[in-house]
Amino acid sequence: MQLEEGRGMIEDRGEIKGFTLMELMVVVIIIGIIAAFAIPNYSKSVQKAHERDMLTQLTSIHASNLLYRSYDGKYWDTGGTLQNDLAVINSTLSINIIANGGTTYTYNSADGSSYTATASWDAYTLKVTEAAIDATNPCCDIGVCLAVAACP
Repeated sequence: MQLEEGRGMIEDRGEIKGFTLMELMVVVIIIGIIAAFAIPNYSKSVQKAHERDMLTQLTSIHASNLLYRSYDGKYWDTGGTLQNDLAVINSTLSINIIANGGTTYTYNSADGSSYTATASWDAYTLKVTEAAIDATNPCCDIGVCLAVAACP
């Protein structure tokens, strides 16, 4: 007795017919085309997510430094020393920034009348200063950012 023959059907001898080499090649090519579009878009999405996270954290530093100035009469003064210890930045400005996947933060103020805070990830650096938050503050200082405008 023989069952219906055709692609993928079982015959009475227990043999299973498989896919042809041409069919497998077509599937591999289709997967390659999909991957060629998906991987660059995924990379851009990851970059945008990191940039937006850094933007949010720098805005928090700016806001907390305004509060610091309202109590102390000047911005947090590091004496011109670059402060890159996130725990010190958090405790001094009473905030809770959590570095996201390799992001580093720095803060510097020479005399308390102005300051610069930066956030860096991969080849991108965002910067915020004491100026009002607008389209150019924070800005993208290093790299070609997707979510933030370049510094003037």
